[in-house]
Amino acid sequence: MNANVNMALGNSRWTPAMKGVAWLAAAIVLIGLPLVVPGYLTFQLSGVMAYAVAAIGLNLITGYVGLISLGHNAFFALGAYTAALSIVYFNVHYITSVFLAAIVSFVVGYLAGFPAQRLRGLYLALITLVLAVSVAPVIKHFKDVTGGMPGMVLERPTPPEWTGLTRDAWIYYMVLMFAVICFYLAKNFVAGSTGRALTAIRLAPLAASSMGVNVNGYKVLIFGLGSMMAGIGGALFNFSLGFVGPDSYTLMLSVSFLAAVVVGGIGTIWGALIAGMFLQFIPTYASEISEALAGAVYGGILIACMFFMPKGIAGTWIERRQQRLKAKDE
Repeated sequence: MNANVNMALGNSRWTPAMKGVAWLAAAIVLIGLPLVVPGYLTFQLSGVMAYAVAAIGLNLITGYVGLISLGHNAFFALGAYTAALSIVYFNVHYITSVFLAAIVSFVVGYLAGFPAQRLRGLYLALITLVLAVSVAPVIKHFKDVTGGMPGMVLERPTPPEWTGLTRDAWIYYMVLMFAVICFYLAKNFVAGSTGRALTAIRLAPLAASSMGVNVNGYKVLIFGLGSMMAGIGGALFNFSLGFVGPDSYTLMLSVSFLAAVVVGGIGTIWGALIAGMFLQFIPTYASEISEALAGAVYGGILIACMFFMPKGIAGTWIERRQQRLKAKDE
């Protein structure tokens, strides 16, 4: 998959000037959106980017290395609570809280990644499932610190007066800044020799090891980095929501992350952005269609995506584009 991505991008026949214009247009759209769309949509777009950052992490773990993790909700919650507790108890700045969430999530994820050295498939999924189902009870148990079942209400970031921005617009720009950085770092991390090493580990770990690739080291590192992205996403979600509670980080969140990443495109960085949109909008639209059958509608949409686009939206687009380029060359 990663090789296909590189080939598709490398043979896109876009000149540097064309790419520059495209990136400039994207930047103008992203910066201008909060100034022209309603406040509630700005709020939702902040959620999309927070989910997308977390989805990058799961895509690194599952899409690039081939490890099945069902505990992504635990690291999303870890980042959210690390940021929230640092703000409430230590009065740190919101920006600083995101970096603290990233550090704590990486360390815990790195340590949790050691079982990934020996386990694969269903066995690793069962280990991560323990994390997924344990996070909410642990949060409720330490209620004196975490707020327990009622959760904790956070004051959302307030924009400086000189900006003239609404609170939702200010939060949007803060989340956008972190999202752009995370996408840029992830895209560059999986490019070149690192991406080829990760693909080799996913497809043929024994062959990769015989060629000098540190398979176990990469697995633990990717698990740590993927968990860090989930933690950053959780911390960013605090900005827009202004609340953390244990019922927001159940096993269903992990399942939703995995489903959204598959829909977006396994093994594609840009598929994470589609995954963020899927997580933010599809449950809402499913409830609007039929509140009683929201789960069935949600499942139907997921099945339709998989039937017509088995490699996900981004993966299918890249594959078809690659086929068109090959046809032109012939």
